[in-house]
Amino acid sequence: MSKLHADAPQLIYRSLPILVSYITLAAALALNACRAIYKRYQARQKANDWASPARRTHFFIFAALAVLSLGATWFYMFAFFAHSYRNWEETRSVLDLQGAEVSISFKLELWLQKAKLFREAWETVIETPARFWWSGQIFLWTTGWSVFLGIMARRYRIAHVWAYMLLGQIVAISFAQNLFFATILVSRQPTSAEKEEGDELSKEFSWSPPLYSELLPVASSLLSTVAVPMVAHTKYFMALLLIPHLLLFVPAVLRPSRSEKDQAATKARSRAHDADNTTRRYIVFFQLLIAACVFLQAHSTLQVLEHSGTRDFGTLTRTLLAAIYEHPAVSSVSWDVIYCTVTAMAWFSVNGGDPNRMLGE
Repeated sequence: MSKLHADAPQLIYRSLPILVSYITLAAALALNACRAIYKRYQARQKANDWASPARRTHFFIFAALAVLSLGATWFYMFAFFAHSYRNWEETRSVLDLQGAEVSISFKLELWLQKAKLFREAWETVIETPARFWWSGQIFLWTTGWSVFLGIMARRYRIAHVWAYMLLGQIVAISFAQNLFFATILVSRQPTSAEKEEGDELSKEFSWSPPLYSELLPVASSLLSTVAVPMVAHTKYFMALLLIPHLLLFVPAVLRPSRSEKDQAATKARSRAHDADNTTRRYIVFFQLLIAACVFLQAHSTLQVLEHSGTRDFGTLTRTLLAAIYEHPAVSSVSWDVIYCTVTAMAWFSVNGGDPNRMLGE
């Protein structure tokens, strides 16, 4: 009997249960979001109080985009799992893994303990400037979306909004985005009177948190986007990758305290357009954030050009398109970015490009 067979009973199963728990959590979060959407959709149907006839059509657009984005990203995610497992089998030691006494669960546990999938995936997708041109964008989308989540959750009374951020981080940002947009579209739109009456909704609608509570997580995420490729394959990599992931929950979950709600109500009574002022603040915030993201992406493009040694636009385009399919992990992140872009364009389109409507005003 080989040493592997002899040691098999002593193997501690820890990585396989973690992977199973990960997939179970992802499924539970997705199903819970879908259940919330279904309940709100039924309420709109029963009351027949859709804000406009087109709103129901818009809902189906984002529901379809959610299905498509999940299919695209996780087709390649499972391909990445298979790719990683095959590589492990090919590079394993001379120990016999084909014996009848070795179960598939045993081999999967050995693979997962060696592979470190999360780190392997992220180090792969930032390995070259062309790959990072795609993967860096997912940091930028997540950063802006964290603030948007908080705004719209307050304005449409969407509970447990942290679950959408968690779903995006463990499944796909584009999938969670589309589910969130679908949730907004089946939620009852506040009327102008409700925004000014001083009730709980109007207090949250016109409230905005202290600037630092949104600015610090956003700034840290943007800085980490630049720094992550510099620390790949070092002991600092995981910390730099995970800290912004955690900080970006902050803008999404911010809510006014009781005293802040009272202050917002007082301001709403003394200034009828307080909600408009809050919306204008966020429009400026997103304009500055978009400018920062454009700058970072331009820098990333220059890095690709320097690495490829060309200034030809056609060559650049072919290089970036080819990078999508260099590795399944890159494909998954790249399609996530593509669907984030399509989703943002769809939200822009269904709101007629009006920033106020896009922010729920």
